[in-house]
Amino acid sequence: MSTAEDIARRTAGPEWVGATAEQAIPVLASPSWRGVDSTLLRLRRPSGETCLAKLMDEDTDAYADISMAFKAASQASAAGIGPKVFAADLAVRTCVMEDLSPEAGWTTATLDRYSDRDTRHAVIAAKKNFHRTAPLGHSTNVFDHVEKLMAKCQSAGAPVPEDVAWLASSVGEARDAIRASGIDQVPAHGDGNVSNVMIASDGAVRLVDWDLAGDMDPFEDLGSFLLEAHDSESDAVESFEAFHGRYDRALFNRAWLYGIADDLRWGLIGALLAGTSRRVTYEFLKFGDWRFLRARMGLRDPRFSEKLGRV
Repeated sequence: MSTAEDIARRTAGPEWVGATAEQAIPVLASPSWRGVDSTLLRLRRPSGETCLAKLMDEDTDAYADISMAFKAASQASAAGIGPKVFAADLAVRTCVMEDLSPEAGWTTATLDRYSDRDTRHAVIAAKKNFHRTAPLGHSTNVFDHVEKLMAKCQSAGAPVPEDVAWLASSVGEARDAIRASGIDQVPAHGDGNVSNVMIASDGAVRLVDWDLAGDMDPFEDLGSFLLEAHDSESDAVESFEAFHGRYDRALFNRAWLYGIADDLRWGLIGALLAGTSRRVTYEFLKFGDWRFLRARMGLRDPRFSEKLGRV
């Protein structure tokens, strides 16, 4: 049976046959869902040249479409929005890409880095630039994803909170309000987790981990970022204006509701993997509980009903 290292070298190509392989990053399910979707190996040739091989874990099938993730990563690569993709082989679930390493001046984004206005604007610009690329051919939205995850959690007996039905019902109200007002669709990253942004020493950013990518409402893409990057709505207005060009209360409400729904989605993903994954040492439930809490806070906010009436 081929090892992960063998698969990585073969996918990278014949020039990498003699490369060494090492774990690229530590996997952290909580607090940032970093590296959870895959085994990420750094291949290093005797010359010192490196690349990353991402071998998608079977757990990721529970919440993502790997073929779409690879397509979006390749499209982002071509547009200079994500790391360069050198090879992708769906048969072995492996994507080989540019190594955005500390050696090359790259670091993974943190919430502390998001306190910097220029960094936030660079992330927003990258997302908007991807919105201008070609459609991915896969229409998706967080509300449908929540429904599918709810069914999977129920079937698996996943450890969801007692109020999960209320959480889903309340998010369903947001779904109905937004759909009644109509939406546009653009190709989008779809993932607001801070660990899915890489920052260079010169302030440039690249978006990574395209597991939730698809054609969606651009304000859905924005909403997941807003709730990750900001502690309050008032703080988020400036980022919204950077995205939209001006403040619009209805569209801001829409983005914020999408962000709440995204918190519920990730809570369900954490619970589902806590109940089904063979990787029992990862803190899936801890991550899920945090996201459930954030969704609960948003839904219990007195302004939630007001937002439903104006999206």
